[in-house]
Amino acid sequence: MQLVSETDVLSTSYEQAEYIASLVARLKVCIAKQLADMEQSKLEAEMVQDMSHISQAAVYAGNLTVDDVVYVKDNLFRCDYSYDWQIGWTCSGTQEEGRVKEKVRFSLEPDGALTFKFLKLEL
Repeated sequence: MQLVSETDVLSTSYEQAEYIASLVARLKVCIAKQLADMEQSKLEAEMVQDMSHISQAAVYAGNLTVDDVVYVKDNLFRCDYSYDWQIGWTCSGTQEEGRVKEKVRFSLEPDGALTFKFLKLEL
């Protein structure tokens, strides 16, 4: 999928706004397609964060979706996404579940590649 072209020259702020809106829509589709195309993709593994703030027993339950892509500035964007988690309490036979909402910034490189900037907690 071609996201940008060298011939994309914008003369008015309206054209710039329209271009950014179009680019954001294409980026959202591109990220969602990459997640859907790859079973347990590296991107999916990076997007699922540590869930110890929920519980040490919380695990990723799938259904990762791209909720929105937002233009920040220059070639910097933010991807809002969410996914399901669950806890299976085997001793009581009950199960808890919920949905996590996360955000990650990424840049659009000149060659069209997306570079995600995930925050990593160092323990």
